[in-house]
Parts: sequence; structure tokens; C-alpha cells
Amino acid sequence: MYEDFSFLFGNYLGTTGNSAKVRKCKTHLKNLVRKDILSQSLDVQDEFLSFYPEWIKSSKLNTVSGLDTFPFRFVSLGTTQTLDWFIFNALKEKRTIRLFRGEYPYNRDIFNFDFKRDFIDDRPLEEGDSVIISAPFSATGNMHEEYDDLMATCNNLNIPVMVDCAWFGTCYNMDIDLEWDCIKVVAFSTTKGLNTGDYRAGIAFSKWNYGPLAIQTEWHHGIHLNVYLSLALMKEFSPDTVPEMYKDIQAYVCHYYNLKPSNTVHIASTLSENLDWNYFLRDGRYIRVNIKDILLDAYEERAWQK
Repeated sequence: MYEDFSFLFGNYLGTTGNSAKVRKCKTHLKNLVRKDILSQSLDVQDEFLSFYPEWIKSSKLNTVSGLDTFPFRFVSLGTTQTLDWFIFNALKEKRTIRLFRGEYPYNRDIFNFDFKRDFIDDRPLEEGDSVIISAPFSATGNMHEEYDDLMATCNNLNIPVMVDCAWFGTCYNMDIDLEWDCIKVVAFSTTKGLNTGDYRAGIAFSKWNYGPLAIQTEWHHGIHLNVYLSLALMKEFSPDTVPEMYKDIQAYVCHYYNLKPSNTVHIASTLSENLDWNYFLRDGRYIRVNIKDILLDAYEERAWQK
């Protein structure tokens, strides 16, 4: 059914979470920079914080419910700065950070995470915990299968939760429900969906109005150039741009490698019992394969089209 385009694939399969490049985003910014943007004020923070929620809601491929339940919005350096704040706050309150296996490794690598005790998969949640979960989930590119049960438990135990939506802008057919009292902080980023990895910007939706993000936003003491560039890209490209470009190619690549496509275009998976793919094994439970480099080359070569 498919021609052999293995010459394109080479050693393109990876283990990172980085998304496929979008050359037209880079081209748009090159044209913008040529207009000598440094000669004008770059503080568009207020417009950015107002526009970002509308950009999220504009997706026709995904739904995100509950953003209106967060009264505060802060500028964030990608989602990472918000993760730092949430973790710092939890440790300050002597809470235990709890994660699912397969979660974004940064969350456990920046402090003394107990690998024997603190995975949610290994022991029940307790009062005094704090939880971070990504949506789409970092290990699968889909919603975590226990997302709703997790939120119900955290509601009952008064456990604060942060939801990391870093991959929004690269996903499709996602229904992200943020209408849970336990969710205190949600972060989105333009890094993956709009290719701003060299000038990262993001937004934190919060029920807390304190801490470094709140103060920096109040003082307009932020990453103005990054925010300016991300706002310009959001005005030009929708959160559906990347999945619309690459979704069909993802299906082709996954068929070629006998992988399962996820709801995040650069992420695929296979069964953890498949020993041929053990190089991609995460936390002994998930095999996650990043196909981002294949997507760009196949898109430009049109090799995936019959």
C-alpha cells in the first residue's frame, strides 16, 4: 500500500519531547524582525495575557474547559517557570510532590524526588501531597487514563494540582477538563506548537495570586521580547496549525514502523513488552517514540502522499 521511503527516516526516531519544526513560523518572524522591532516598546504583556485564552479556545480540534475558573493570569517562561513555582511552593509548604510514571522528567530531576515512594502508580495519594500532571500526558501524547480519577481523589483529599499543557498546539481530539477545584495552576506554552524554543513564552492560569510569577507580572518585569514574538505568532497561526500539517503524515509514519499514533502529532507508542523498542522505554512502563524529524522531511518531500 505504501512506497518505501525509508531513505527519509534514517535515525530520525528520538526520545525527547520536542515537536516538529514549522518553517512558516520561522519565516513569519524573520519578516517581522526585519521591521526593526527593537525600535519600539516590546511590552505587550497585557495584550498577550488577554489574547492567549482566546487563542486556546479558538481550536477546532480540541476543547479546553474551565479556564474561566482561574481568576489570575501570569506570564511564564514556557511552562517550566510555572513548574518551578509550583514545586517551590509545595516544598515550602512541606508537601510531597507526586507524579505518575512517565511524567516529564524535569519535575523530579530538580529536587530530591524519591523514586521508591513518590510515583502515584506505586502508592496511594495522601493529604499533604501535591500533584503535577501533563495534558497531553508526557509518556503517551494522550490524556492520562486515570486523569478523572486522579482529580476526584485530589478534590477529596484537598491536594493541589498543577496541569502542564505544554503540548497544546501540537495535539488533536483532546478534551482537557480543568473544571476541578483541586487544580490550582495550569500552564500553556508556545514552545512546541509555535516553535519558540529559542524564545520561550507561556501563560499560567492560577487560583493563587502570590509568588514570583504574580509579582513579575504585576511589575511587568517579564520576558518582553519572547512575549512579543509569541503574540505575533498566535495572531498568525492557530493552535491547530501543527496538527493539521502533520496528522496525516503521523499516521503514515506510524503505519510504516508499526507504531500507534497518539493525539499529539510528534508522539507514537508501542507495547512496553516489545523488546525491539526498549531503547524508548520510560520508567519501566511506557515506550514513547518521538517522530518529529520525520514529519518535517516527509512534509517537505511530500513522500508520504500516494
